[in-house]
Amino acid sequence: MLNIILPSLPYSRALDPMWAAEAAEARRLGCQVCLYDAEQPRLYQPPNAAWPTLYRGWMLSPEGYQQLAALAPLLVSPAQYLASHYATGWYAAVAPLTPHSAFAPAHEAVPVVANFLDANGRCFVKGLAKSFGSDSVVTSLAELEAILRKHEIASGEPLFIREFVALADQPEERFFAVRGAAFGASGQPLPTRLQPALAALQSRWLYTIDVAYTTAGEAIIIEIGDGQVSDTKEWPLANLYQVLHQLAGQAGG
Repeated sequence: MLNIILPSLPYSRALDPMWAAEAAEARRLGCQVCLYDAEQPRLYQPPNAAWPTLYRGWMLSPEGYQQLAALAPLLVSPAQYLASHYATGWYAAVAPLTPHSAFAPAHEAVPVVANFLDANGRCFVKGLAKSFGSDSVVTSLAELEAILRKHEIASGEPLFIREFVALADQPEERFFAVRGAAFGASGQPLPTRLQPALAALQSRWLYTIDVAYTTAGEAIIIEIGDGQVSDTKEWPLANLYQVLHQLAGQAGG
């Protein structure tokens, strides 16, 4: 069985209503649901010590995740969380399967972005864990400067600068992965071309792989994420919790 830690409302024992559906599904399957107030930080309903424990909730900073890990023995360690949640933790492992990219602090980004623009006329600029939405596609250095001002990016904040790849007109697919196995929302396998990623990433207990297809029909990895803070996207909750239970079984729960 499994403990699931979900967010509470700030300074409250009440469940954040954004996570009500997950709480209901977890309880339906016999999981123990515990609430975590990241503002304090405080954990309500301590986990069952005999079961493995997973967090499902909002993104946490490295310090925030460390605080949670100090309150509960999480199945996903802080090191594993960082290795999946931040691009610096996963890019090198899957570089042949994802668009060519580089890292640079904001104050050193101009020459890096200029190189990408010279090669392709545009590039994709984002943070280590999330994009800047439609602003992330950059076609000039002036647009880069506008992003930095608009989103108030500090000079030392690292940026993830990526080759722009034209994608086919179809939705991305999110795969939830448990070590060496990946699961699509409808049971579809990870595309054959991307299977080497599972071996490269298998030190992580739970993570996501976002897959898209180029206009030439080639499957590529768009992003890796931590499975605890990843949106369900196209996944029915019942299917997701089947994957989480498989993880608990591997952990001996």
